[in-house]
Amino acid sequence: MMQKRLLSLLLITVAVLGIGLILTQRQQPIVEGRAESGPLVPGLAAALNDISSIRISKAKGELVAELTRSDSGWSVANRSNYPADITKVREYLIKLSESKVRETKTSKPENYARLGVEDIASENATGLAVELGGLKEPIKLIIGVSSGGGSPGTFVRRDGEAASYLVSGDVIPDKEGQNWLARGIVDIASDQVQTVAVTAPDKSVLKLSKSDPAAFNYVVEGLPKGRTLSSESAGNQTAALLSSLTLEDVLPADQATPDAATTWTGTYATYDGYFVDVTLWESGGKSWTKFAARIDEARLDAWVAAEKSKADTARTAAEAAAAAKATAEAKPEAGADAAGTPPAVAVADAAADSAIPAPFDAEKAKADKRAELDQRMTEFNAKSAPWVYAIPTWKAANLKKKIDDLLAPKG
Repeated sequence: MMQKRLLSLLLITVAVLGIGLILTQRQQPIVEGRAESGPLVPGLAAALNDISSIRISKAKGELVAELTRSDSGWSVANRSNYPADITKVREYLIKLSESKVRETKTSKPENYARLGVEDIASENATGLAVELGGLKEPIKLIIGVSSGGGSPGTFVRRDGEAASYLVSGDVIPDKEGQNWLARGIVDIASDQVQTVAVTAPDKSVLKLSKSDPAAFNYVVEGLPKGRTLSSESAGNQTAALLSSLTLEDVLPADQATPDAATTWTGTYATYDGYFVDVTLWESGGKSWTKFAARIDEARLDAWVAAEKSKADTARTAAEAAAAAKATAEAKPEAGADAAGTPPAVAVADAAADSAIPAPFDAEKAKADKRAELDQRMTEFNAKSAPWVYAIPTWKAANLKKKIDDLLAPKG
């Protein structure tokens, strides 16, 4: 009886192991292989500066991104030549140049799909085609799936070759075309913003302000009688709209017209007089925006006056501290110090030697600040004026606020 049980257990164990082996083999993407070495793209590392285009395609040959290089830098040709994310482009090319072949894999077309290296023209292709232009001979790769495991690897097939390879590193390019764009639009931290005015499509206006830059929360102006805010920070998200604002899509300005029925406008003003006007509308399921910067002379004058007041206060305090120090070090009992210097002279000398700020030059301060703001405004407007940007929905929602949206429920 015991022998029969042991035999049964042995047969069950063998069966389980066999099934496990079959399943493992079915799940294992490595179809066949032999060790290889050498770069994925020979000579690429030395020719990176010669590359003038990168074309990325997916199933059915659909274009993901076409990146081209000119004297002004990289741009995304299929996005109206909007500037590309230079860092992203550079990092991807370096990845390709550093990738090494680890193993040769299948040469059988019927097995390509398991590695994601089937012909990209196929409707069900899971890989991406990457073409590099500008070299003596164009380079075309079909980038398949990741190999998984602890050491990053990717399955790749060179165009025109039957063999596929396991190569080192993650060389799968970003599959989202908009991610190749230079996505930053503007970055003005909310602690630099003094006032915000948002006008809704119905012409109602929400006003926020913060007189002290060190304060955390914004004041919501014009609260209805008897109503309170939902929280002390209710207006903060609206004030932070321009902080690290990025795009999700972009169009030439002449190809997009604001829809008056859904248009919101906002004016963001910093303490030093830099204003950014925002126009936002909905179209095609996206929140589109355009921007224009300007300088407000009155706000700039107020900033100069505030800086002068701070500087004058600091100078007065420094003078008082220096005088007190000199007086304490004088020798009144002898009528002069050890070197024979009268006390009044000693006080003056000590004050002169102390770190007392120079008198505040308001005219120079305004001229310097104005030059700084002029350059900032000119650069921003030159960059943004030709375009309209689709921004994240949650960011758009932060602008689209009326005063009622910030109030606590009645009762």
